Amino acid sequence: MAEALGKPISGWGPGSQWAPFSSLGVDTYYSRENEKLAAVAIDPFCGPQVSYDGVRLVSRLPSELNPWVEKSAESLKDMPQGLNGLRIGLNGEVGLPGLGLVLRCQQNGDYVRTRPVFVAPEWAESCTDSWEGSIPQREWGVY
Repeated sequence: MAEALGKPISGWGPGSQWAPFSSLGVDTYYSRENEKLAAVAIDPFCGPQVSYDGVRLVSRLPSELNPWVEKSAESLKDMPQGLNGLRIGLNGEVGLPGLGLVLRCQQNGDYVRTRPVFVAPEWAESCTDSWEGSIPQREWGVY
């Protein structure tokens, strides 16, 4: 990932699961089993703009994306059992496991903005579960 982003990883050591690219507004998370990239979180205030199917996902008011989330969840019915539809996490995060997407929120003053977390297929089924899922606890603490 460091090569793709053109930035060095700082603070990486054996057993690490998190590599921040703070100047780019990107946090990357890695699988403990094979150290492969398994999730990417985008900071809503300094991260790149990311869209899916023409819909901007970064730095939006959560309510602005509700209609898109509901429509997307309904359209994922052809996904394998357990990976379709909408999930709501313990902390209120909206997830679409069929897309490998969790729409988290990050606060800035009186407003929160969307902080999308994109996950690999092996993390998708439990992507909204902050208790038993694979996304490292560090991500759930970002507000």
